[in-house]
Amino acid sequence: MAGAEFSASKIPGHYGWDYIYPNAREVRYFAVHGMKLFRVPVLWERLQPHLGGPLNHDELKRLKSLATVIHKNGGIIVIDIHDYGLYQGSLIGSSAVPVSAYTSLWAKLARQFAADDYVAFGLMNEPKLPRADEWAAIVQQTINAIRATGAKNRIMVAGTGWDGAAGFAARSGPTLGNLTDPQHRLIYEVHQYFDKDASGTSPVCIPPAQAARRLAGFTQWLREGDRRGYLGEFGVSTTPDCLAILRQTLNYMQANNDVWWGWTYWAAGPLWGHYMFSAEPVAGKEAPQMQVMEPFLHPNKANP
Repeated sequence: MAGAEFSASKIPGHYGWDYIYPNAREVRYFAVHGMKLFRVPVLWERLQPHLGGPLNHDELKRLKSLATVIHKNGGIIVIDIHDYGLYQGSLIGSSAVPVSAYTSLWAKLARQFAADDYVAFGLMNEPKLPRADEWAAIVQQTINAIRATGAKNRIMVAGTGWDGAAGFAARSGPTLGNLTDPQHRLIYEVHQYFDKDASGTSPVCIPPAQAARRLAGFTQWLREGDRRGYLGEFGVSTTPDCLAILRQTLNYMQANNDVWWGWTYWAAGPLWGHYMFSAEPVAGKEAPQMQVMEPFLHPNKANP
């Protein structure tokens, strides 16, 4: 459910114009259709205007209100810090953004949501750190900081290299696979698009028969390590091949649900307009992508 991370170049930005949180009506639409998991991208700089300082009262209130709405509709919210490993343009671990500032952010958020098991912590969207071992060390410190608060919430861990599923096992697996969590509630997040270069920028998809190959290596890595995974981003256009890939992907994850904990389609939210991947209804008409997804959201219905 995008919107709160929009206009990242405008900090803090004007709420209701530059960025916006989804409202109860929008959550209800997807909940009625069977969605149980809502990934909500937010910006670190808006939640915490001064590095290491207190959380912004208004932004935290908006986030808490949305979490409550999602919970009342039977869902889980993933709070996704959508900053690519950066704060105001500087990488975590640089002189401008010490690791302690990042772990402090998550400790503060953990204290706010520790009593809410329907809130999961998405540590960072697509971290741009060049070395996976450096990122793994930061993640372990963050896990430790969260658990030190007493919070037992699920923790979503993304990999480097745009967090792509196809290369995760080789690139990030050797270091992130060694993470430890006393609560045993780590879930590894990957993203995967199905255009030729996997960038999610083209309406043209690879042949549908090739789609599962981009997920297979990560699935094997999960199974070999007795881990759980989560497809945090994937989206397709409305071309026949792309809709076929969407159906195949959901079938694949359902067939491997011993290791795939869940998925969140990219994207929904009120500000997308005519974005090619949007699952939002247009003029009251259900998006073709939603028509493909809906059978997978209701266990009592047969999946095509």
